[in-house]
Amino acid sequence: MAEFQEIYTAYVRRVYRFLLGLTGNSTEAEELTQQTFYLAFRHIGKFEGRSSLYTWLCQIGKNAWLRECRRLSRLSGESIETLAGLSETSDATQISGVNSNLMPEMSGSIEINLIKQEEHRRAVQKLTLLPQPYRDVVILRIYGELPFSEIAALFGKSESWGKVTFFRGKEKLRKMMEDEDDTV
Repeated sequence: MAEFQEIYTAYVRRVYRFLLGLTGNSTEAEELTQQTFYLAFRHIGKFEGRSSLYTWLCQIGKNAWLRECRRLSRLSGESIETLAGLSETSDATQISGVNSNLMPEMSGSIEINLIKQEEHRRAVQKLTLLPQPYRDVVILRIYGELPFSEIAALFGKSESWGKVTFFRGKEKLRKMMEDEDDTV
């Protein structure tokens, strides 16, 4: 139990930041963080060490988030893509702490900040529409801040596979964003 407390203390903030990046909602990220560590505690014996402990925790958290999105989708009748994206009313303070290559740092006028927030929201919504494995690789790289070697290990692939998949995923995401801009 003391060993798991050390794991919790060492990783709770990073896992929370990762989940905050996925959800865009601090309350939901806190709940998912607790669920992640509960599941990790129950299944710590299944950790094989093929990836870092942080990578394993991020996978547990991401899967918990997707399960919650599926559950809410069944209850509300909304698509999982809608539920997995940031809502229109996301509070800027909830996403401003996220390390996100998708969202530039907040500075400048209110109008510029609102545009940046809207771009970030759109990018996260489009990210949920990316096919596998692109979605997972992009999420793990951007929000999980994982090196390509750890991402590749999760999938049982080479590091160059991780780099290529990330690049292709980013390009698909960029194309989806551009296509939406062309239709507006």
